[in-house]
Amino acid sequence: MGAGDGHASLRLARNDPAALAIAIDPSTDRLRDGSHTAQRRKLSNALFVVASIEALPCELHQRADEVTVNFPWGSLLRGLLDGDPRVLEPLARLAKAGAPIRVLVSVEANDRGARVAPLELDSLQSLSPAYTEAGLTLEGCRLATGADIATSGSSWAKRLGEDRRVYALDLRRCAIEPTGSAPGVGRRVAQVDDSRGE
Repeated sequence: MGAGDGHASLRLARNDPAALAIAIDPSTDRLRDGSHTAQRRKLSNALFVVASIEALPCELHQRADEVTVNFPWGSLLRGLLDGDPRVLEPLARLAKAGAPIRVLVSVEANDRGARVAPLELDSLQSLSPAYTEAGLTLEGCRLATGADIATSGSSWAKRLGEDRRVYALDLRRCAIEPTGSAPGVGRRVAQVDDSRGE
């Protein structure tokens, strides 16, 4: 799924002490760096969860006020671009009703490891029915701006060339059955970002 090194979540935790920043990635190795940094800096509002999108802990269901997915790779990327319910439904379950889910994605012809076709705006917009079926509304799909990429806090974004096309998908969690709200910290943000592995 891919929070990668967790640095985007650390940045959020530092900048917004009222938020609980949750970094989710299936690789312990990738999250270790961010977790150690959070401990050294005594950031108690950063949480690191080792899990794939297909096997998210139920404790995370309907907890996020906002979800970001920055430069996914592997099964998360394929699921987002194929409209796979095994990826879209758990992604939707992370978010509270009405919560925004922001995705930055880029695939070009030389990205052989992605195992998906290069992206075009029309192909992304055509995914709207699959997203709706999974409980997500595709509110917008556009070329990302430099500001979108810079504010993502993604370590991977820094490695992208200036000429690379990056798309921004603005999703929103559809209304869901009320299950009661969880006590605790204010805003919860799940960071699902800059992964380059399965």
